Amino acid sequence: MKKAVFVDLLHQFWDHHGIYSLAAAMKAGGIEVQYIGTRSFTEALSRVRRLKPDYVLYSSFSTSESSYLQFDRILKNSMDILSVMGGPAVTFGWSRLQDSSIDAFCMGEGEVALVDFIKHDVTGKNVFLRGLKPSGDFHPLVNLDSLPLPDRSAVYSTDSLLRLAPSKQFFSGRGCLYDCSYCFNHKFREIFKSCGPTVRKKSVDYLLDEIAQVRRTYPLANVVFNDDIFILDKKWFQEFCSRFPREVGLPYTCYIRANLLDEEIVRGLKQSNCRNVNWSIEAGNEQYRNRVLRRNMSDEQILNAAELLHRYHIPFRIGNVIALPGESLQQMEETIAINILARPYLGLANIFVPFPGLELTEYAKRIGCYKERPQDNLPPDYFTRSVLDYSQHEQGAIYKLMCLFPLFVNFPALFYRAGIRRLLFRIPRRILRLLYEITYTYKMSRMYVVRTAWRHKALMALRYLRNI
Repeated sequence: MKKAVFVDLLHQFWDHHGIYSLAAAMKAGGIEVQYIGTRSFTEALSRVRRLKPDYVLYSSFSTSESSYLQFDRILKNSMDILSVMGGPAVTFGWSRLQDSSIDAFCMGEGEVALVDFIKHDVTGKNVFLRGLKPSGDFHPLVNLDSLPLPDRSAVYSTDSLLRLAPSKQFFSGRGCLYDCSYCFNHKFREIFKSCGPTVRKKSVDYLLDEIAQVRRTYPLANVVFNDDIFILDKKWFQEFCSRFPREVGLPYTCYIRANLLDEEIVRGLKQSNCRNVNWSIEAGNEQYRNRVLRRNMSDEQILNAAELLHRYHIPFRIGNVIALPGESLQQMEETIAINILARPYLGLANIFVPFPGLELTEYAKRIGCYKERPQDNLPPDYFTRSVLDYSQHEQGAIYKLMCLFPLFVNFPALFYRAGIRRLLFRIPRRILRLLYEITYTYKMSRMYVVRTAWRHKALMALRYLRNI
């Protein structure tokens, strides 16, 4: 029996949906699957040597690819082993990886292609070898109900933090219909346009079976749906709302979109035991939001959605992006202002990162505010710095605005009183970041109202602090 091990060097505290689905497909194909999660190269190398797999598998974002490339070079110096990399770094930037020691790459979905490669050395579709180009002849995108139920056992057997978490994450489908310029979905649809529908939902039967299987095996008190837009298919959502309370009966949270929200959907959220929702405005300036970001969402739709959620007493978190290409500090303040009008329980701002392949990255280059640089020079996350062409003063203001964003939204007087705002911007960066982390952690813990053991909270805090 062939043996493969997933190596996760990010080791965050969210569920690994790609690994769960791939592990299930690989096990169904007769492949033994194991998982190593650690940020320590030394520990990961030791565990790979001890397990002696035939294949080591990586899934990487663009900003983490250098860590995996470095790890693979070190691993190859001590072991004769084949490595395969997938994830966004490959799907949207495979050409940058050709000089690495990685043996093969997987573009897009791997449930069929990866099994064929490991069991039968089949390449030429989604999987291609180092030094070659992808053929462009990809496997059809899978019918999600045809896949075995996602298998969490390899990850949960070694990661007690995820295994014991009372809130666990699920996907009800894949893909998004919208063409937001800062998101990868438009690029994914372009690459795989000949492979069938990119937007697919699991049947409600499949999804409820998946949740029931997890609930039978592991602690589960709250369900988190991580789909970009959970309410995308209204007919599907209505069936879910009628069955989930009866057949599962747990609280849940999900992601929505303001322009899709109406009273019928909000009533369904409430009646099906949705405790809170997440959605995004991104930019407060309506013209920029729709012309550059292509959000196709008016101020009126945003405020109407907020009013409906308040009417039905559903708390919500709003996501935003600041330091967008060509965005002024004044426009960033417009984003705070519309969040204040919407009155979310929590309003957050990320700093834009120009990932390769995004239309917004190309726009930034066209207007002259970004010169492409090696991946190692991109920030590791959305909370570090902007790499666009802002002045030193603007860079400092952007970082402090990100840290103060939740406070400004919840306490508008701090934002609108110029004297108080000036005082807050004089606070050192480290203190403001600490204030941000305290606010974020407190608010998130209150949104996800599930009882969590103190030991588990401590483990979460430690992992979070290691990763910031």
